[in-house]
Amino acid sequence: MLAKNGYLELDEIMDIPGYPGTEILSQKKCVVIECRQNIPCNPCEAACPHHAITVGEPITSLPVVDPEKCIGCGLCVAQCPGQACFLVDQTGEEYDTVTIPYEYYPLPKKGQEVYGLSRAGEYLVKGVVVRTVMTKKNDRTAVVEIKVPKGYAMKVRGISTDGRRTATETDIQRPSDAVLEQINDNDMYVCRCEEITKKEVIEAVRNGASSVNEVKRLLRTGMGLCQGRNCAVTIERIIAQELGTSPAQVPKATKRGPVRAIKLSGYTSLDIEANEEMFEHDW
Repeated sequence: MLAKNGYLELDEIMDIPGYPGTEILSQKKCVVIECRQNIPCNPCEAACPHHAITVGEPITSLPVVDPEKCIGCGLCVAQCPGQACFLVDQTGEEYDTVTIPYEYYPLPKKGQEVYGLSRAGEYLVKGVVVRTVMTKKNDRTAVVEIKVPKGYAMKVRGISTDGRRTATETDIQRPSDAVLEQINDNDMYVCRCEEITKKEVIEAVRNGASSVNEVKRLLRTGMGLCQGRNCAVTIERIIAQELGTSPAQVPKATKRGPVRAIKLSGYTSLDIEANEEMFEHDW
């Protein structure tokens, strides 16, 4: 379930207004919106030219699908920022098709065999790409239609193109207890940008550092590309554990602008346009 595992189970999806119903999906290609969180979001509603999706007021309402109006165009699939919109077609006699959002390179090509993944990211079944569509309006989110064996259109929610990163045809083998016992948490990187380990942070604290800034001065933690956005909280907890206090009592790191990464043109009043000889950094 969502609250426990971080993803929706099928029975949860069938109980939300974004699910058009089993009977409808057996008769036509239709959108399935796997959204169960009441957040202020309605791009799917705005993207549908046939008004098949309604969020209404308040904007935190769950999207409702009108299957009679849905024509399976897929415009909502690329527009959903949470990637919760999918097209499901179970009308075929020999196979199903599912259309998913995809934001990785290289893009899969028509006829390419891919690994179909579950909502948990686990390998389910092999599929074949029917088509891949990406337009400027989709803002670099491609829409990929995949042919899968019968019964898998409501199960496959992602793909792996190479089978090495997140998918495998064999069962994942759990490391042996002997291997797990040899793992030393202190050797793990806390600050990945500067490659600083937990052990080094602990040593800095035992040598007198009592704040994130003091650890930073000694080890350069938080001075990499992310500017401490990924490691500062972890370092606070390590300091608190070593000092026997609450993380809230550990002096915070000094925050420096920008709070998030922006283009250099954001610091100027110049309106610079990219041309063939000049390229803006794509954040």
